[in-house]
Amino acid sequence: MTKTDAFLECLFEAVAARRDRTFQWGVHDCCTFACDVIRDAGGVDYAAPFRGRYRTAAGAARALRRFAGAGLEAAAERITRDNGLEEVPPLMAQRGDFVLVDEAEGPALGVCLGSHFVAAGPAGTVLRPLAAARRAWRT
Repeated sequence: MTKTDAFLECLFEAVAARRDRTFQWGVHDCCTFACDVIRDAGGVDYAAPFRGRYRTAAGAARALRRFAGAGLEAAAERITRDNGLEEVPPLMAQRGDFVLVDEAEGPALGVCLGSHFVAAGPAGTVLRPLAAARRAWRT
């Protein structure tokens, strides 16, 4: 996808609209957040295969296991492979790209905003330096 000025403007609007949302499995978790932001910015709905299929942490684990055979990282790999998204070094990620980061709770998916990425947190979005990302895929 070519990232136009309109896409980038919608990207920042989509992030801002979710800034204060409380973490909720299947609605506003790291995976649905990242996929929703990209979808709402004018991109593809990468979460379509598992959207609405879980409401708990255990349900998320089951849904992602059914989708990709394992957890979130495997799901990110399948999403990107199925959609022809190229993996890039994390520090080469551009605005609107997926990033994967390791958190204390496990891997989390976020969206690159430039020198930082944003992800769903317990009480709203969390902004972290892009250097904390372990993997990235060009959307």
